[in-house]
Amino acid sequence: MEIVLIGSGSVATHLGSALQSKGITIKQVFSRNPENAQHLAKKLNTTYIDDLEDLYLDADLYIYALKDSALKSVLRKMERIPAGIHVHTAGSIPMTDFEGFTGSYGVFYPLQSFSLKKDVDFTQIPICIEASSIEIEQVLFDLAKLLTDKIYTINSEQRKKLHLAAVFACNFTNYMYDIASQILDDSAIQFEIIQPLIAETAEKIKTLSPYDAQTGPAIRFDETTIARHLLMLNKYPEISKIYSLLSKEIHTRHKRS
Repeated sequence: MEIVLIGSGSVATHLGSALQSKGITIKQVFSRNPENAQHLAKKLNTTYIDDLEDLYLDADLYIYALKDSALKSVLRKMERIPAGIHVHTAGSIPMTDFEGFTGSYGVFYPLQSFSLKKDVDFTQIPICIEASSIEIEQVLFDLAKLLTDKIYTINSEQRKKLHLAAVFACNFTNYMYDIASQILDDSAIQFEIIQPLIAETAEKIKTLSPYDAQTGPAIRFDETTIARHLLMLNKYPEISKIYSLLSKEIHTRHKRS
């Protein structure tokens, strides 16, 4: 199978490398930024372009690993849409964004947070697929099977909800880590001291529901502790608002149940 990567960011880099390691040919890399395109192409030992006029037209699969807002813009700029299968890797946009451009399309969505400087193990990553036909779905399933056994056929509406849940579970959670880091830095305490706590919390929800795993002063609305914490957050007014809102919501959620 020959694949063209449309995009050169974290998802394209990790996915391209993983597929290449399984014997898949990465035929070409496109990016509007020639430096980024060249860097990824060199990593994958392939060619690169920064002009869609030079797009290789005979690949079996075109993987669009782009910002959500960029997909239709890139498709509109193609003078000729190649005959292969076209898939995007996004969680929040529907598969039907390809309609009107090609009849052979789908979604190949790895449910993971990717960073260029951090390696990932694709065997542990769920891949969500969706396709415009049963035949294309099988192609995507077989491709995903090269990387992982965690394959889910999920439609666009389900995937939007999954992406929303992932933002809460991953992106917002990481921001909480950043807040914790700021508070610790302010007192010359190293962040690593709370890493075992973070690890235990993540491990716990493998056997308990997040609801049952909830602990802390908010669940019992310990007003004395909460007031003391808010006093310490006087110099962080925006973080204080977040603390108050989360405390209230946690208490309300458990009181209601």
